[in-house]
Amino acid sequence: MKHFHMLLAVVVIALFIYQSFLVLGKQSRAARGVKIANHIVYALILVSGAWLLIQLLSVHAPIQWVIAKLALFIAAISASLKAFKPTATASQSRMGIFIAAVAYIGIVVLAIVKPGNLF
Repeated sequence: MKHFHMLLAVVVIALFIYQSFLVLGKQSRAARGVKIANHIVYALILVSGAWLLIQLLSVHAPIQWVIAKLALFIAAISASLKAFKPTATASQSRMGIFIAAVAYIGIVVLAIVKPGNLF
């Protein structure tokens, strides 16, 4: 399940980069299929992450970094929604992409480092 979760994370970041290039390149927004795929991948990554969290809880591992990753993931989704909204202005799109990119970078750093005593 860990490898599946990591694959989904790569797909989420790839979809984000693809949509960002479309918006920043002043081209049309992403096709409907990309938006549907994005929602499906978000759901799958949350389910696989919950499954991995249950496994961590069963061995009493520290999970503070998981909570931080979840908070950053919610921030990334929220910023992406605003950035890729068809009615968003150019500055709103740029700022949303920036915030989401920072959140995704934070998630990747937390996934690699896995600090045991984050809080």
